[in-house]
Amino acid sequence: MSQECTTDDCRNHTSEYLCAQCVSDLQSWIARIPILLVELRVTIARLDHVRPAGGGGGGSKPGSAAPLNLDALQLSENLRAVGSDAKFYAHQEHAAGQAWLIADWVTKAELLVSGPEAEHVNHAAIRAKVQNIAPPMPTRDLTKWLRDHARIHVTSMDIRNWVRRGKLTAVDREPQPTYHPHEVLDAWRDTHVTNMAFSTKS
Repeated sequence: MSQECTTDDCRNHTSEYLCAQCVSDLQSWIARIPILLVELRVTIARLDHVRPAGGGGGGSKPGSAAPLNLDALQLSENLRAVGSDAKFYAHQEHAAGQAWLIADWVTKAELLVSGPEAEHVNHAAIRAKVQNIAPPMPTRDLTKWLRDHARIHVTSMDIRNWVRRGKLTAVDREPQPTYHPHEVLDAWRDTHVTNMAFSTKS
């Protein structure tokens, strides 16, 4: 029986709980996990090395390395529990929520292991330029446009996650949702800055 994909704002028809496009998006997130697990091991070892005497227990001062160390450990455990085949999740009733969690874990892990941006990007200037020249677009066109013109890698799952979190609202919903590129940039930057603060707190 054909039904709409359960992912927010995705209206593709499917016989499962996730459509082929959402399965493909999820698989791209899952594909990043093996290398992230290796990099998280390095990060955890580094944080253990700089951890203050006493192991960062109840007597440690604010600003110790212990909380970040625990964040890295928890992310590593979460990612280890993720299956390797996105199609497995497509059969599950809560597939959309699981896909959202996996994307969130991968994003936080990437920011945790990468640290601050090496290259300065003037996001305000990019947003101003985009607002003036780019009309609302459906997700598929929007992800490619942002990659080509704003040097930002955004997936359709990112956009649906931001809608779910209330960071983004569709301009039109029929025949398919469209979004202002500059508003997507705002959501991307807000998420990036928030997660960067999460990954660099000390």
